[in-house]
Amino acid sequence: MMSSFLIKLQQRIYRNRSITFTPAGTRFVLLTLAIGVAAVNTGNNLLYLVLGMMLSLIIVSGILSEQSLRKISVEWRFPTRVFAQQPVPVEIRITNGKRFLPSFSFRVDAGTDAAQSVYTFKLSARQSTDYPQTTRFEKRGSQTLPALRFHTTFPFGFFHKSLIRPHPRTVLVYPRVLPVPPGIEWMSSRPGQDHEYRQRGTGATLHNLRDYTPLDDARGIHWKASARESKLLLKEYEREEDDNVHLFFNNHLGARSDEQLQNFERAVELAASLAYAFSHRGFAVALQTLSQTETGPETSPDLDAILKKLALIQPVYDSMDPAEHDRVNQSIAAFDRAVTLEGRRILILPAPDPVRERRRGHYSEVLVASEPRFKDWSRTGGQRR
Repeated sequence: MMSSFLIKLQQRIYRNRSITFTPAGTRFVLLTLAIGVAAVNTGNNLLYLVLGMMLSLIIVSGILSEQSLRKISVEWRFPTRVFAQQPVPVEIRITNGKRFLPSFSFRVDAGTDAAQSVYTFKLSARQSTDYPQTTRFEKRGSQTLPALRFHTTFPFGFFHKSLIRPHPRTVLVYPRVLPVPPGIEWMSSRPGQDHEYRQRGTGATLHNLRDYTPLDDARGIHWKASARESKLLLKEYEREEDDNVHLFFNNHLGARSDEQLQNFERAVELAASLAYAFSHRGFAVALQTLSQTETGPETSPDLDAILKKLALIQPVYDSMDPAEHDRVNQSIAAFDRAVTLEGRRILILPAPDPVRERRRGHYSEVLVASEPRFKDWSRTGGQRR
């Protein structure tokens, strides 16, 4: 009973740990065994003394390496918006939670990529240190961070000890945002005002001048004011009442297939890219999608709400359940009635839909993600060839 208890206690204390010999450690252990055999065969006290010292070094190595990895915590710091398939700058904060003892010479693997490993030579008690890193998420949605792996060969380099700690935190990854596809760039500015930059709004009345940044459109620079102030200034216009854009994303799919799912993901990217482009040009953007609730379609009124909605959105399929089928039809009917809203109304479809095509005249534009131009746009990452 006691031996069973001790085994379970040991497994609990040292779970998720592993230890391997380094080349130097292998040679040291073999040499220790050789000296032990020689000491037993010869009875030489000096050999016994050397053997005891070498065994002590092995024990001390295990104690100090374990102490070095104790109470080390890692915190990920992400930017406000994280987009799929784009480099994400992150900050990894490593903290030594021990009250008195420092930690020496350990490495933390904060991801599956070796480039996301950070090495710390010394971290004093109750001290934190930050490491800037870059990571990347391939898919949208709620992503769980990988388990943290701690490694050390401290103090003598005889053994490589590693410790795995699960990281329960999740990160909401927005869909990939690409430049507006060719052929619909006119939608990013008002007709007749194509050469004016809009930040606060898209009206004709000048609202303000602000400093120009590399992310701004150079066509909006106020050259006379820039010459007077000896720095680049950008024009901002006041918002007009019709500066509203309503994105209608029909996330209804009739079939479950890989091609349909690819079309759906492309439609999500298209909706996110349009919402991002319109919002950064001063338009008031709203997103409307189907839902399987009795309340009808769901509406998101601002950019972060739109990106969050698109990050988590899933296809709505036809159901064999009559009640579920009726709820979907009610949502589609409410979806269609919403096109009476003022402003630009853009319908986004994953694939051609004959029912929606018959209502094309109710929308300013109908975009079908399965069209070749959008396939090429998504495949090339929005880069023109």
